[in-house]
Amino acid sequence: MATQLKTAEAIQPSGYNLEAEKEMVGRARELQPLIRQHASHGDDHGVLHPDVFAALTDAGFWAMAAPRRWGGLGTSARAMSLVGYELAKADPSVGWVYTVLHGTTWVASLGPDALQEAIFGSSSDHPVICGIANPPGTMVEVDGGYIVNGRWPYASGSAHASWAQLGVATVDKDGHHGGGFAYLRREQYTIDNTWHMMGMKGTGSNTIVAKDAFIPKEQFYNVAELGIGGHTPGKRHVGEPSDYWPFMPFLRATAHAVVAGAASAIMEHVMEASHRRPIIYTSYARQSEAVMMQGELGKAAAKISAAEALTFKNCDLIDNAGLAHQRLTPQQRALSKGEGSLSVSLLNEAIEELMFLAGSSAYADSSPIQRLYRDASFAMRHVANLPYVGYEILGKSLLGVEPNIALPDFI
Repeated sequence: MATQLKTAEAIQPSGYNLEAEKEMVGRARELQPLIRQHASHGDDHGVLHPDVFAALTDAGFWAMAAPRRWGGLGTSARAMSLVGYELAKADPSVGWVYTVLHGTTWVASLGPDALQEAIFGSSSDHPVICGIANPPGTMVEVDGGYIVNGRWPYASGSAHASWAQLGVATVDKDGHHGGGFAYLRREQYTIDNTWHMMGMKGTGSNTIVAKDAFIPKEQFYNVAELGIGGHTPGKRHVGEPSDYWPFMPFLRATAHAVVAGAASAIMEHVMEASHRRPIIYTSYARQSEAVMMQGELGKAAAKISAAEALTFKNCDLIDNAGLAHQRLTPQQRALSKGEGSLSVSLLNEAIEELMFLAGSSAYADSSPIQRLYRDASFAMRHVANLPYVGYEILGKSLLGVEPNIALPDFI
């Protein structure tokens, strides 16, 4: 069993770029008016407005995903979550695309030396990588590399990415089977327009298609052999705290921050409207005067605050693991999963309670609350966020039931 992590008080985040973190969170807030201005573009066109994505790039957000050895900023998981939170307050689709793209880029930075050199060392610009692991495509070994084929749906942010990280089932020349991530450049795949959903319309989570795409051997991350974040002896491109973050806890916490940002924005809209809208058929000239409304608002606010606290607690767990270069124990992973599930449950309850306070007018196409509601509801139902799965994982861990229902890297 891995060594227990030290307490948060014992480890100060001196390994992270704190100055850059404050600046990046501030830039996310500054972009909110522009993002709100173009939020309807995602509903109409299925992707982020070009000016919005250009602003994300100009703000330097993709440097957050890259380690300092490749010119990145070396920011913490908490900082990345805070940026996604602020972006999501303006448009959850923007927060989601940012979160997915920086998460996938981070995964690439964990790979073997040759892979990192091929992706991060091949351009002066920071790479922007989208990614889908399931369902896996196929990859067959040939002379000098591999041939990749497959279809990968739900590739969020794919319209804006320069690379794709694609899960593949592999067969080598000796007929041995394995699996991992194949990295294809943008010109090596096409995108089918298949994203027609109720929420997160602007994420452009379409289907990536590869047909007989050849990649050299260095553009494959043998996850089946190395594990995610496995660092073999003699590896040169390693040492950043983020090289030791746990895989799913990081991806999960940053996604939950997006939902929390949307919930916070809904609450702000409800509070603002409550000072000027009456409760029809009652004596209340302003909704904010109603004691029951005040109580319901307070309850929703407490749930959002608790969900945020759980999310950022898990960010601190991740950041401390990176600083200590230690793996989380199975019990810590299971607790992180369970607490993340509670965060989703609390946010779902809070949002539904706020929508009763918002009233039927909040469901109008012209209402900004409607988009926030649709997107948050949709994001909470991502397979990685489903509360009933997380609660079972934590319960099995507490009772010592083995094996658990998910592989260790996916808890």
